[in-house]
Amino acid sequence: MRMQFWGVRGYVPTPGAEYLRYGGNTCCTAIYGSGGELVVIDSGTGFCQLGDMLMGREFGRGGGELSLLITHTYWDHILGLPFPGLVHIPGNRLHIYGPDSTRGSLEMVYNGMLSPVYSPVYGLAHIGATHSFQPISTEPFMVGGVRVSALPLSRRNHSPIWAYRVEEAGRALVYITDVRYIDDQIWNQALQFAAGAHILVHSAPYTRQEQVQDYGHSRVEDAIELAQEANVEQLMIFHHAPTRTDDQLDALVSSYRRQLRDEESPLIFDAAREGLIVEV
Repeated sequence: MRMQFWGVRGYVPTPGAEYLRYGGNTCCTAIYGSGGELVVIDSGTGFCQLGDMLMGREFGRGGGELSLLITHTYWDHILGLPFPGLVHIPGNRLHIYGPDSTRGSLEMVYNGMLSPVYSPVYGLAHIGATHSFQPISTEPFMVGGVRVSALPLSRRNHSPIWAYRVEEAGRALVYITDVRYIDDQIWNQALQFAAGAHILVHSAPYTRQEQVQDYGHSRVEDAIELAQEANVEQLMIFHHAPTRTDDQLDALVSSYRRQLRDEESPLIFDAAREGLIVEV
């Protein structure tokens, strides 16, 4: 199993020369199983670049299949879905899992996003690929030989935010985003969910020293402490702040790596960047 990042920014896409090395697209991570399975977590604007790449494979011929896991329906996690050519080619199959909310189903949210008010696609009925929506639950399910588990870690504005654990052949990747550890219950749930994972992908746009409006996100230090307590091998932070330049991210990574070395911690620490492939 391997993972590739296609979008690592949070909140809004971030264009510009100062953001080229880490990339400016919002959240999208692809996981490739050894049997050819394709599991994608979140469909931010990075999904457009992933889709372009997939068009050179069976998706360009109408024979592709992927499972899309949505953590929640904020714009930076869903905006890219209708744009790649693969979603408009008959024969491709999209299995979309994610949270319903008190405001309506996940399908309704996407259909509303494709309303003629916002989009020339004019709704899900005009997408050529076969697509199905499945409300996510805590019951694990299989995508081929890949096992997917999910956990709701927090709720904001009537919408639950889910974490995902993806496992194959005894290796595990855990993906946690948009959570603040405001009480022990949330912390302990995340700790149990991430326990023993080989890679933890965790949103961490800010540090504890920065006085910013965090919109419910954890800090870099939270992600490190969770990874250490959960005995995770490698931590990849993502959902980078749109104001954080490449040079600033380099400096942040160097600083925390130095701190971990001083503590003699075995944790491998890095910041996700577009295009990076990681073996799980």
